[in-house]
Amino acid sequence: MVVDLVDPHGLHLADALPKLKGLALYAEHHPSAYRRIESVAEVKGKLRVLVLKRQDVRNAIAVAENAETLFSSGLANDY
Repeated sequence: MVVDLVDPHGLHLADALPKLKGLALYAEHHPSAYRRIESVAEVKGKLRVLVLKRQDVRNAIAVAENAETLFSSGLANDY
């Protein structure tokens, strides 16, 4: 049995970045509990995904000032 954690992220909400940072910290501490830990958001009509099991993604989230910038960056992929 495997468990996937996929967060449907709302960039329009004021707490979008704090929630993303919290999920990244959770992913840092529980990487083996899940097969996938991802956050998905719509940016300019396209679904984009951040894979939170990647250390580089978690590092970028830790210092980010804007969630939409992360989902628009090369760290995210089309979903």
